[in-house]
Amino acid sequence: WLTADIMSAYDVLVLSLLSEILLGNAASPLRKALIDAGLGSSLADGTGFDADNRDTMFACGLKDVKASDADAIERIIFDVLNGLARDGIDSELVEAAIHQLEFHRKEITNTPYPYGLKLFLAFSGPWFHGGNPVRSLRFDEDLSRLKAALATERIFEDYTRRFLIENPHRVRFTLTPDQKMAREEEARTAAELEEIQKRLTPAETARIQADQEALEALQEAQEDLSVLPTLEIDEIPPVVHTVAPAAPYGPGETTWYDQATSGIFYFTAASGIGGLSAADVPLVPFFCYAFPKVGTARRDYAAMARRMDIYTGGVGLSAHTRTQYDGKGTCLPFVTMGGKCLVRNQPQMFDILSELLHDFNFTDLNRLKTLLLEYRANLESMVVRNGHSLAISLASRNFSVARTLGEAWQGVQQLQTLKEITEDLTEDRLAGLSRRLIDIGRRLFTRGNLQLALVGEDDALKGAVEPVAGLINGLDGGGRGFHAPADIRPAAGIPREGWSTGTAVSFVARSFETVSMGHPDAPALAVIGKMLRSLFLHREIREKGGAYGGFSIYNPEDGLFCLGSYRDPHVVNTLRVYDQAGPFIRSGTFTDEDIKEAILQVCSEIDKPDPPGPAARKAFLRRLVGLNDDLRLGFKTRLLALDRRQIQAAADRYFGPEAPPQAVAVIASEEKLASANAALTEAPLTLHRI
Repeated sequence: WLTADIMSAYDVLVLSLLSEILLGNAASPLRKALIDAGLGSSLADGTGFDADNRDTMFACGLKDVKASDADAIERIIFDVLNGLARDGIDSELVEAAIHQLEFHRKEITNTPYPYGLKLFLAFSGPWFHGGNPVRSLRFDEDLSRLKAALATERIFEDYTRRFLIENPHRVRFTLTPDQKMAREEEARTAAELEEIQKRLTPAETARIQADQEALEALQEAQEDLSVLPTLEIDEIPPVVHTVAPAAPYGPGETTWYDQATSGIFYFTAASGIGGLSAADVPLVPFFCYAFPKVGTARRDYAAMARRMDIYTGGVGLSAHTRTQYDGKGTCLPFVTMGGKCLVRNQPQMFDILSELLHDFNFTDLNRLKTLLLEYRANLESMVVRNGHSLAISLASRNFSVARTLGEAWQGVQQLQTLKEITEDLTEDRLAGLSRRLIDIGRRLFTRGNLQLALVGEDDALKGAVEPVAGLINGLDGGGRGFHAPADIRPAAGIPREGWSTGTAVSFVARSFETVSMGHPDAPALAVIGKMLRSLFLHREIREKGGAYGGFSIYNPEDGLFCLGSYRDPHVVNTLRVYDQAGPFIRSGTFTDEDIKEAILQVCSEIDKPDPPGPAARKAFLRRLVGLNDDLRLGFKTRLLALDRRQIQAAADRYFGPEAPPQAVAVIASEEKLASANAALTEAPLTLHRI
């Protein structure tokens, strides 16, 4: 549907809240009806209210559906909308939506963009169309108007009828996959170009040739970077931002951070996975996804979702595969559970956390099946969206236990695990999976295996002492498991692989071992990564090759150096560019200004500011993996003192004839991989299917 004009700040506010009411969580009526219908795996991409354009838009639907079910899906949508408009919307849903809006407007974060950029995006839409940019930031006035109106009017019911039910400005859109489309389009384009070429006169051909030569000259020309503003190295402070924990407010394995968080309280718990069997380890990411969504022994998933939205800014779990900064590269895998709330809702959030930890329950098999299909759909949509990251993960997986586990949890192998599980979801298989997930929870959440971090202002931390003690004491005893299970080991060999999937573009990755942050060469490798990207790979892979991006990354935690391309029309050409990356960086054809700019780029990542809450959480995670402030400061100090000689020595050491073996992974279509292997006769790719 096209809905309100972006200039109407009040309409935009109400429609944003209506979208949250209808779709925001598992208890939301439209979301629940669509998912419970079992006609698709998850909500369609783009579902929700979009206020980025002059004519705002609301959309909803499902993906992974049969074409014949389109009518049924549309009927479900309008049955729900008509029922809500007729019978009224639950006041708790309204309360939860308003709370979510207030919380996220109050919280200052740099996710997914820096906070200032988020503010700009919030008012840029109306401003671009001639509106008052300040008006859209003063949403409190519109929110007060809405709250007053809700006392006497059926605001959301009326908006449902006006903008959705009775709004004829809508379209039903279906998207059907066609395995032959890309191939047929390429053939059609080639035939058209051939026909055009036959009709070209000699003069037209000469003009095209001249244009091509002019483009090549432009691509090879050196840009005049002196016109850009810049800093000098001596203007960079030789310090790192630190967040020190406060004196303990209570006993136990809890780190307390007294920070000015603008009335928001943050909770983080970390649990090691060392107590799990190797067979259950691949289930950990799905466990994290499902844990807050599946319900508890006391409440079903819908009631829990509604409660979380009313009282918290979100509760979620994440799986982490980290490498300890102990000089040995020890793998440190763990799960974090995080929650945040306004300080006034601190007691309710601890009640929610306590219920989740003490009464978690995976016995609702219908809900478990829904979450499995939803999670699988999310992983499948990730393949093309994050193909570069997946290709790097595949290439890097045999270099360490951490990268092996990282691929099993966040890579293609995680998708393959879910495909295998969801191939035959009988009740017996679901029941068996339910028992395994319950066992994972019991092994993760024990008193001895839980480390907590609490972030907030002084009064909030004082108020957390008693509920934290109750939370911990209610758990079973158990030892610490902050280590990888002993039977998880990297496979032998250096991968050189191609992985096929349904994509018209490629993602090409190369990865090799270097050294980690504590080594003297680490700052030089970080700078080489920035210079290779800006001086060589961007030009060769993006400007000349037509890919969306070409990049190089030095990972100081794992000691890996990776080259990658994003949405790349090529495979073989890109691999040849990677072959040329070493000679380029060893040639020394870069200026002192190039070195300075690369150092500034690395410093910008080190010094990127974080709001107090997220900054304290990062400090807690650094403590877990042993990344102390002295190590961070030593890296930055060596970085600022870096000179050409050190960079040249590192380039010769890691990119020269004695360079370490390099792994390759390519994600592309079957046709592109077959074509690539026809050219890579001396070292073809081993082919697999995603």
